[in-house]
Amino acid sequence: MGSQKHPRVVSIFDGYSAELIAEWCAVSIKSATQYKTGRRKPSRQALRLFALQRDGRVLSGVWRDCCVRGDRLFDPEDRAVTLGQLRAYWIVMQLAAEYARLLGPAQQERFYEALKIA
Repeated sequence: MGSQKHPRVVSIFDGYSAELIAEWCAVSIKSATQYKTGRRKPSRQALRLFALQRDGRVLSGVWRDCCVRGDRLFDPEDRAVTLGQLRAYWIVMQLAAEYARLLGPAQQERFYEALKIA
């Protein structure tokens, strides 16, 4: 009988670079590579950090200066937004656009200029 192949184990890290895994899990690239190859078992904390990042539940990029405290999202100036306010955002914007339209071309232009700044 020939050599028996070992089935490949599916990993949570499949499809992600060692560099990204290292960044997300706060480990070295060597450790991240070992996680990917299965030569090293990641800690529960590393798995949790990876899953939070993968699922988009960590603020990063342009959102890195924002934070979540309790049930509110805070901007860098410490102004809070609730989930209800975020959900209502498009409705409020549509209402504001309609009011600007009703007030005339000058106000409508002012509204759109304000949007460009935001």
